[in-house]
Amino acid sequence: MPEFAVVSIEGTPTATNAREAVARQAQAALRCLYFARRADVEGRADVASFLRSVADGEAGLGFGHLEFLEEIGDPLSGAGDTGGNLDSAVAEAESNATAFEDYAAAARKARQNDIADWFESVAAAEHAHVSQLSRLRRTVDEDA
Repeated sequence: MPEFAVVSIEGTPTATNAREAVARQAQAALRCLYFARRADVEGRADVASFLRSVADGEAGLGFGHLEFLEEIGDPLSGAGDTGGNLDSAVAEAESNATAFEDYAAAARKARQNDIADWFESVAAAEHAHVSQLSRLRRTVDEDA
């Protein structure tokens, strides 16, 4: 039986594609969950249940992409163990908070105040996540 060399995807278009695949699967899962909520509101529990199942499948596919990326670390910051994963989550939440603040400013400039308010609320939630994740990260360090 022939042996195949494992080729790293680091720095290749394949790594870029795998990162994009994670984003696509995450978006698909979230959209299916949203559609399931709408189906619930419309009294279509059968459709909602199926959509939740599809969302779970999409998330599972995303996990598969992440496993290929694991060798080169987390797509955002090169994490892997629990401490590193928490560092990654903090960095992502910080980045998201900044992005949503920027989105809010752009919406305000366009006089789209309702969505600006929404983006500001999301930014505040992301800042809260930073605080909570940072506190949890410190407990991991203390336990080590």
